[in-house]
Amino acid sequence: MAVRRSAAPSLHGTSGYSEQRLLEALPPNLADKVAGLPIAYNELAQSFRRAQATRTGTKPEKRNIRLHPDIARAVNHQLVHDKKRLGLRNLKPSHYVDAAITLAQGVAVEDLIAAADGFRDSHLGEEAGAGSPNHYSISKENDTWLDDMVDELLLANTTGLHGHMINVIIQSFLEQLRVELPSND
Repeated sequence: MAVRRSAAPSLHGTSGYSEQRLLEALPPNLADKVAGLPIAYNELAQSFRRAQATRTGTKPEKRNIRLHPDIARAVNHQLVHDKKRLGLRNLKPSHYVDAAITLAQGVAVEDLIAAADGFRDSHLGEEAGAGSPNHYSISKENDTWLDDMVDELLLANTTGLHGHMINVIIQSFLEQLRVELPSND
């Protein structure tokens, strides 16, 4: 049975920084690797940098997240592609999840709910359903935001959408990584 593909919702948020400021915050070698790429790559590089930090107190949180099989495959495909493009051998799926959540914080809760509801509806009746849960390392700020989002969903009387919302956030982030790429990529 083929899984229906749904277009990624447009959840273009930003972490509140201009592209130049994001590049300036990265070590020069890492900034050079993402210069000229879509803005989402800047956030991916920031997530990679945070994960590589060895300072006390910067240890990321482990979060149990259930990705839809199509989304998990798309993350893995993008990861392999970006390892080659960026030359970052230690790039992990967690960096994509973390970066996607960071960018989603600029999106209105109502838009996230609508997109999550649409994602759920587009996958109703699938035999595969959501994949098995996996642990992803994300920043403490993003872990806190996800906890707060569970409360927001409860207040909006839309419980059960949290997992769909995360999938939509990651799907949108992957689409943002592909925006304005040179045709030979």
